[in-house]
Amino acid sequence: MAADRIGALVNGHRIAQGRLGARVAAKVMSSWRRRIRPLAPAASAGPWLTEALADVAVHRAESEQLAGSYLRLQRALATGHTLPPLTGGPPERTVPLGALWSDYAELSGTPHRPEPDDDEPVDVDEDFEWPDLDEESMDAAARTSLWVTGPVHAERRLAEAEDDRARGRLDDAGFLAELDQMMAAASSTAAGAADREVLRGGRELVKQATARDKRVIGWARVTDLDPCAFCAMLASRGAVYKSRDIAVLAGGDVSNLDDLTKYHDMCHCQIVPVYSRDGWMPEQSGGWRDLWSESTKGLSGQAARRSFDRAVAARSRSLRRRSSGR
Repeated sequence: MAADRIGALVNGHRIAQGRLGARVAAKVMSSWRRRIRPLAPAASAGPWLTEALADVAVHRAESEQLAGSYLRLQRALATGHTLPPLTGGPPERTVPLGALWSDYAELSGTPHRPEPDDDEPVDVDEDFEWPDLDEESMDAAARTSLWVTGPVHAERRLAEAEDDRARGRLDDAGFLAELDQMMAAASSTAAGAADREVLRGGRELVKQATARDKRVIGWARVTDLDPCAFCAMLASRGAVYKSRDIAVLAGGDVSNLDDLTKYHDMCHCQIVPVYSRDGWMPEQSGGWRDLWSESTKGLSGQAARRSFDRAVAARSRSLRRRSSGR
């Protein structure tokens, strides 16, 4: 029962974080269409960038709050102990499990049905201190990412189109069509960057908080149902552990957390903490591990990676055919 609830919580948190990213991505694309001039993308980008960065900062803070609430609830379900509130406040020795559910439900936008154990008290580990995230560094990363994927991308495409027109490879109609494609492509890449920068807040909080949480022994990566090969490969590792001793006992690997927490634009993967060797683990990890073993048998290095990429792509095509009814 606890494992089912944790599994549903983990998946729900991943989806809720994805909604935050998608919300700001849509805002960034809409602002791009209103503010950017096709023949002068960089020169006209100032107001767009200011608006986009403000949206990213607001939703990144929401991502952090959601991640903190999620960690408190998952830890309570997995260990019977939780963390202090992320926002501080008066110290509390215990908190009802239902209160943790209600807080998470409000932040994630998912309803919580009353459960028999809602009044059950959960001990709070009062000595835990939440990490102080470097918001200035995240602001700077967002500024660079949005500028490069938006205006810089558009300027490069514009220069190529102007060169093609000057050389006679594009007539006026072709040039205008290229401008439309350029604007659409740049707004899309900038939106993808905004999505990642929003999710950076919650991801960084989970990474830093679980790294200092003494009850966490490792991590696993969870993906959506149709991830890219890179994300599937990371998920195939299953649990990776903080210490070599635990890894040996559990038959797993020692974690390189920086490696496990690599994300690309429009990636909605999350890492989840592991609290015990026999606790909840993502079911999908075993499936990706089996696919890796089957597709890379007798191969190593880049050959193994390419074979796995092809296997993931084939699986993705099969999923899409089934979903379309073909």
